[in-house]
Amino acid sequence: MSKGIALGRLFDLVSAWAPLDLQTARDGDYVSLKHAQHVTVLVTKGVGTDGDDPSISFQQAVEVAGTSVKDLAVIDEYWEKEAATDLTGTGVWTRVTQTASATVAPGDPSAQSAAMYVFEIDADELDLDAATPFDCIRVRIADTGAAAQLGTAIYILSGLRNQTSPQNQPNSIID
Repeated sequence: MSKGIALGRLFDLVSAWAPLDLQTARDGDYVSLKHAQHVTVLVTKGVGTDGDDPSISFQQAVEVAGTSVKDLAVIDEYWEKEAATDLTGTGVWTRVTQTASATVAPGDPSAQSAAMYVFEIDADELDLDAATPFDCIRVRIADTGAAAQLGTAIYILSGLRNQTSPQNQPNSIID
């Protein structure tokens, strides 16, 4: 018997990139919002070296292949947890606000801390007025510098238009 699983009914998960060294810039896979009203983007990173701060940005496209890419300059707030060694003892989120932009540059001590950053994007924030409406997004992180710093990003789709079992969910990484 299946328990009241929320996966597929309330949310879907898509990997932007697997845990990798952020010394190399990482471009997340595009995820389509055709089947969801909202995406929460979770970026997690390990402890790095002072001065190797992450720079996180967002783009939108009309297809998951990256057609007609342009910056998604709607990020005016995000949430973060940071800790000197690991996040196991950090339970409180900090709200960070900024002028709407496609790029977020968490300030010091972000490089030398383990961190989680959460970004919220509604599907209706994408450029819907274009001749071909934008319905895909991706997260990117710039090269963090010379020292190793592991990180990953996950898309959490919610407001699903097809609330069904996980195996019957539409694939959000194809058009």
